[in-house]
Amino acid sequence: MERSTKSILIVFGILALAIMACFPITFLTLPLLETRSASPDTAATVQAIVTQTIMAITQSAPTQTPVPPTVTPVPPTNTAIPSPTPVSYCDWVMFVKDVSVPDGSNFLPGETFTKIWRLKNRGTCTWTPDYMLVYNNGSIMGQMLAVNLPGYVAPGQTVDVSVTLTAPVIPGHYTSYWMLRDPSGVLFATGEKANQPFYVDINVQQQDLPHGTVAGYFCYPSEFNPPLTLYFENAVTHEKIQFAIPENHNAFSVLLPNGTYYAYAWAPGYGLEGAYVDANRLLKTFEVKGGQTTSNIGICDWDVNPHGRNP
Repeated sequence: MERSTKSILIVFGILALAIMACFPITFLTLPLLETRSASPDTAATVQAIVTQTIMAITQSAPTQTPVPPTVTPVPPTNTAIPSPTPVSYCDWVMFVKDVSVPDGSNFLPGETFTKIWRLKNRGTCTWTPDYMLVYNNGSIMGQMLAVNLPGYVAPGQTVDVSVTLTAPVIPGHYTSYWMLRDPSGVLFATGEKANQPFYVDINVQQQDLPHGTVAGYFCYPSEFNPPLTLYFENAVTHEKIQFAIPENHNAFSVLLPNGTYYAYAWAPGYGLEGAYVDANRLLKTFEVKGGQTTSNIGICDWDVNPHGRNP
């Protein structure tokens, strides 16, 4: 009986395998066979099944998450900037001050003066009395162009160096440049390269001369003026200076000492006084300066009475 049961099971197993082997072929050919007879609703149903299957497969597919790029920070590089190497010279000057004759000092033509500079030894070498203060360029003021230093000047010390100069004879502005010179003849001075000279700067003024010129005219009340006596009275000392004016000379130019003056004239044969007056017909003053001309002094107000003076 057991054998019969096993035989039956074997037969059913073979049949099942045969059916399963035929199932794929049937599944593949079935749609072809049903295409002609399937209704539109059936085709739509199949299409929906296929679409849902594709969507399910798509939705169930694993999602690939993009990996963000990794930024590796670069540490800053601190490159040290090399410090500039200090510059130094063996012979080097630092200007400290003008001890005498500051810039723009005024002198008369040919006047003698002493210029003193205070200088500091900025270099690394000691200056000796063999070092010299020397003229470099600019205006030459006198015959002295070189002077020895007064003593030894160590680095860091100061010294006053001086030279006697003479102002030029022509009025104007003058600048004279000076430097130091070592025993071997090398020039040096101030500035970042030890090559900028220091200087003396002066103005030469016009020398006050003792006399000035006075020029003017007469407004005598006739076609010509008679012989006249022209007077200039010092308004301070009341000292009078007179000049004879010939007949028919209606202008004058005379030389007077520096000062403040009144001007008037007298016509001896006519008893008239003419004068240089202000708006109140009072004698008007004017200045006479050395080397200059005072012009337009008009003797035009004539009267039989002497003219008064401003109090």
